[in-house]
Amino acid sequence: MRAIAVRGFINDKLDTTSSRTLFRKALINGSVELRDPNQKYLVDYFNYLQWELQAKSDKQLEIVNELIAKGFDKEPDYLFSWMLHYEPLTKNKTRVEGYSIYASKTKELYVWINDAINQTKDEWELNVCHCKAIGKNKPVFVASNCELITQE
Repeated sequence: MRAIAVRGFINDKLDTTSSRTLFRKALINGSVELRDPNQKYLVDYFNYLQWELQAKSDKQLEIVNELIAKGFDKEPDYLFSWMLHYEPLTKNKTRVEGYSIYASKTKELYVWINDAINQTKDEWELNVCHCKAIGKNKPVFVASNCELITQE
């Protein structure tokens, strides 16, 4: 299993507009970083209804139906995100097959990625650590299956 680190940040722009009719509804923004080879994905965690409305592809609609069948749509403390691959050099964001579920009460995080273009097909179930010092540019939670290197 590949090493993964997920960081979630409070969305400072919540309920502001990105255009005349589009509001920012993500409660938490974050990143998913993988090693060997290094890959980066972006996540925006929404409540279930907002997340479901963003389903575009047949595979995403299939995932939505699977989660409804399992009762995930009735969990008030769960947040959901689709995956975007992020290319740091070009700052290009590409929608990929995958999603993440963050359960804040049980401190669990599930990530599933099926990104053939970037040779990433895996799933992870991680324990979340809530951060004590939160604020601008500081994560509210971190989840990983490897040792994180801190910068001082």
